[in-house]
Formats: sequence, C-alpha cells, structure tokens
Amino acid sequence: MASEIPGLMYHEVTDDPKTSGFQRPGALPYTLTRAAFNNHLNAIAGGALKPELVTQLDLNANGNGKHRHLLLTFDDGGASAMYVAEELAKRDWKAHFFIITGRIGERTFLKPADIRTLRSAGHMVGSHSHTHPDIFRGLPQELMTTEWRVSRAILEALLGEPCIAASVPGGDISRVVLESAGESGIRYLFTSEPLLTPERIGDTWILGRVILKAGVSATTIRRLVAFRGWQRAQLFRRLRGIARALFPPLYAHYVRLRTRERHS
Repeated sequence: MASEIPGLMYHEVTDDPKTSGFQRPGALPYTLTRAAFNNHLNAIAGGALKPELVTQLDLNANGNGKHRHLLLTFDDGGASAMYVAEELAKRDWKAHFFIITGRIGERTFLKPADIRTLRSAGHMVGSHSHTHPDIFRGLPQELMTTEWRVSRAILEALLGEPCIAASVPGGDISRVVLESAGESGIRYLFTSEPLLTPERIGDTWILGRVILKAGVSATTIRRLVAFRGWQRAQLFRRLRGIARALFPPLYAHYVRLRTRERHS
C-alpha cells in the first residue's frame, strides 16, 4: 500500500504578530499564539505518529499494511521559527522550514545565522521561493524556474549542501508549477493541497499539506493526525479552487488586498 503522509502546515507562532513574518492583513489568520501552538503539540504527542523528515521516508514503500508518517512544516521563514525550534527540541522532534530567501535578514524574518542554527539542530531547510509571488501559478514558467533556482542557490551557499526541498508560495498549483520545481532540482515539493498520498512527477515527489489557521483547535489536530477530517479539508480546498477559476480578476484583487504590506 502506498504511503499516507499527513503534512501539517504552519506559519508564524508568536504572541506579537508585529515581530515575525509578513506584516500584511493576509498573514494574521495564519499566526498562532504560543499557547495555541503548545496545545497543538500536545495533541500531536497524544497520537500514534511522531514527526519525521521527508528524507527519512521510503516513499516507494509497498506491501502489506499501511505506511503512515507525519510531517511538520513551517512556511515563510519568519523570526518566530526560532521559538518553534526551541519547542520542538523539548520533544526531540524535527520539522521542515521553508525560507523566502529574498527576506533573509529583514527585521521580522530569520537571519543567516538563524537558518544555520535550524539546520545544525537537524531540521530540514528548504525554499519557499525567492520573492514569494502571491499567485505563483500565474508566472511564466521561466520566472517560476528563476524563483526556485535563485532561492536554492542562496540556501546552498548559506548551508553548504544541496537544497532539495521546497514549498509552493501562495499554495496555488498547476502542472507547470510542479514541473518547474523538478526542472530546478527540487526533489520534494510541498503544496497546500490536503492530500495524504504523495505523487511522483519525474524525479520530484509532490506532498500535500493541510493549512492550519489560528482558530484550529487541538481537537481538530488530534483528528487530522489520526487520519480523520481530510476529506472535508479536501472539499473546502476544492471549492476555493472552483471560486478562483470562475472569478480570476476578483481573486487577483482579493489577493492584492490581503498581501499589501503594512509599514510600521
């Protein structure tokens, strides 16, 4: 049986959103308080699966029985990733941190030394593109490839090792998005599609995740890591995709409003 891998997607974990990550309206719904995040970790700890790294898995595994694994991921590379790493270290858990390389060193984002610290602690560090285009699938393929390659080059120079994993900025995918990642040397690409079974396109594994917003309860987390509630998440994601496809100008306007940076 093919592997089933629930991927949980987080962004910022902070009690003061002004200190970490994007400073724009669309970021706040994805910012968890420290107390809420701790409740999530406790819920995960109560389940049967403990977080692993994708590089530790045999995604080709078949045979009798179910091959189930749990992955934790954190997008953007906001400064709160250092607090997250401290909390994960208390449980000896590893996670995946996806970095917007064009933001490295900014006030609310990770510094180069922080990224090296994450990697030395055993976490996976990957690309979240260079500039985080908010409708990534709307780019020409050559610009998608440039975003991946520039970001990978920066992380490889910083860490002294190949960058083989990435997550799609903005979450919207297409076949071209997936292919652009593979052409850029990415071997593990995480999307925002709440799918449990990885898919292989060329040399790249495509892995799904569920987006976790601030209001998600510990009860929901317990259900998700027990492989319940995924069909509902898939339905909501599908409905969002239908609305986006039917009203592309309205969707683009909505994204512009939600991603307008606030300046302090």
